[in-house]
Amino acid sequence: MVGPIGNYTLQVRFRTSFIKVLRYLVPIFVFFLAVSGYLVYRIAELEVAADFEARMLAGTRVGGQVAREKFAVSQDELLFFSRLSATRGMARALAGGGVDASTGVVMEDWIRNFNDVAFQYANAKERILQLRILLANESADEFIKLKRSPQGALRRIPESELQSKAGRSYMASVRELPLHKVFWSLIELNVEHGKIELPPQPTLRAATPIADDSGKIWAYLVINFDAALLLNDLTRIVAKAPYMQIYGYKPSGHYILHPKPGMAFQDQLQPEQAMTYQQEFLLSDPSWRTAPQLRLATSQADGSQDVVLPGDSEPYEALSDSDRSKFAVHIPLWRFQEVVSQNSWYVIVRVWFVALLIFALLGFVMTRIVRQRDFAEALGVQVESGRVESDALVSLMLGKLPVAMAMFDANMRYLAVSERWCQEYGVQAKDLIGKDHQALFPHTRNAVKNLYQQALEGKPADVTQRLADEAGEEFSVCWRIEPWHAIDGSVAGIVVLSYRLDDHEFSA
Repeated sequence: MVGPIGNYTLQVRFRTSFIKVLRYLVPIFVFFLAVSGYLVYRIAELEVAADFEARMLAGTRVGGQVAREKFAVSQDELLFFSRLSATRGMARALAGGGVDASTGVVMEDWIRNFNDVAFQYANAKERILQLRILLANESADEFIKLKRSPQGALRRIPESELQSKAGRSYMASVRELPLHKVFWSLIELNVEHGKIELPPQPTLRAATPIADDSGKIWAYLVINFDAALLLNDLTRIVAKAPYMQIYGYKPSGHYILHPKPGMAFQDQLQPEQAMTYQQEFLLSDPSWRTAPQLRLATSQADGSQDVVLPGDSEPYEALSDSDRSKFAVHIPLWRFQEVVSQNSWYVIVRVWFVALLIFALLGFVMTRIVRQRDFAEALGVQVESGRVESDALVSLMLGKLPVAMAMFDANMRYLAVSERWCQEYGVQAKDLIGKDHQALFPHTRNAVKNLYQQALEGKPADVTQRLADEAGEEFSVCWRIEPWHAIDGSVAGIVVLSYRLDDHEFSA
């Protein structure tokens, strides 16, 4: 009779004790899952942001290098043509009424000499759309003009078709140029006889003064370059990275480059519909400390968001005195978040698996403690708390916990430690048991001491710290401090668990 009754009582008490433990552990476990998931996702977000920033910067650096090389070549070409001997011969012939007084060569021969050199060179360079000499008079009349037709052939424009360029916006800056200096215009569509040339041709102009024998400026050499080639190069370089797009715009914000072709140069083609970059996107700071140059762009049309790297001014800025254009590299926010989720999921699963193991071991220990207390109450036996505690300690010591774990009494003396705890502190268990933790480690931070005291008052605490090892590599350490109770319900001490979050290499 006694045996069956005892067995029955034992079965009920075990289940009851287990349920009591679950009431404490389950909320803590769920809270830990939520906090750890958030922390891992946040760390992944920072890492992916830094990776995207590096990728975008790499693309802009490559694009910048390509642009610098092209602008350097173009500048050399411009200065070369401006210093040809024929340019001084034309100046002397112009001053002599059509004849070079020093050589007797007529103006037409000097022009033919210049055209022979210029035509052969420019005809072989498809990026040169026009090569012109403008007189340094009030009307800035075209004196010589070579122009490439839409079919790609270069021809000399007859005198009857030459124009005055005094009204063009870039002429005010060109007139102020000192010798041997180069002016670069905005990238805009080419205009002939007051109308936009069709088909539309994105054009970049470079100009430099031409001097006579005395050093006086008598004309300006202007070369029109095909800006579409430069814009296509920048687009192609950025497009090598999946989902990335590039936007280019003038200082006014009007587009010269847009993923939607119809948006570029609208300020010239359809002024009433023209939209600026600032009108299309609202930029904000996402506070990614690991990627300080990234911004969040919100479309003011549909609310979609992009991660943005606002670029510096186009490299030919260094060759001019004011802004000419700016570029911004975009990637959809959904793609950014997709990469963050992919990279963080693997780490979250590992962290949750370790947490499940820890809580399972902790639940086993706590169930044994509660179970013995319930047996004592049911049998009416006054069991010494030390005996119950010692049974729990035996369970702790027998378990090979994969984390650093230590159990203290109310005076912060060691009752039990795991092997990992000893490894972390470089000590042996026999040197810790019964010793005062604060006496062994007097330099413990006040903030940590406060968490210990909070737990001794019955309030659990947790904290995550970012530390660095001897090699300088950063890692995160999570601490969990829980009070444990004696049979009478009072706080008998605390249990401290710590574990290091393994670093994970994030990649886009």
